[in-house]
Amino acid sequence: MPNLPQQARLHVVDLTAADATAVSEFLEPRLREQMDSQYGTPAYKTAFALDGIVRSTASRMEYHCEALAEDNFFNSRERLNSLHAVQDAWNHLWRAVSPWHEEDGYDTARWVHVEYVDPAAAERGEEMKARVAAEIETELQAEGQSR
Repeated sequence: MPNLPQQARLHVVDLTAADATAVSEFLEPRLREQMDSQYGTPAYKTAFALDGIVRSTASRMEYHCEALAEDNFFNSRERLNSLHAVQDAWNHLWRAVSPWHEEDGYDTARWVHVEYVDPAAAERGEEMKARVAAEIETELQAEGQSR
């Protein structure tokens, strides 16, 4: 298998209100077409429900992105809560838009699942995953030797 270049990892701190808007604007005509052409059917109801979820989630993400840009938090916990709200909202938007990943206009570089708040958190998280994997491997090897 060829060694493909790894895509740059996106972090919560990289996201902006414009990202939420871009996903909403990408999905809106697709959902509108279903609602207009399938009125009253289960497809209409599904598109209507997804449209409402996307709009409210994008609005929540935009609110928190703006709060983070203004950086008017009382303490670091409040800021972290806002970062986690952005992460949660973004990953919901990503789940909603990901079925369209092969369509023109889908931003494959940007519309990805976001696991970590920032590069430092990513480094800590990956180190922890490696430690846990090593511990599991050690336990499995010990188990295999004791049989």
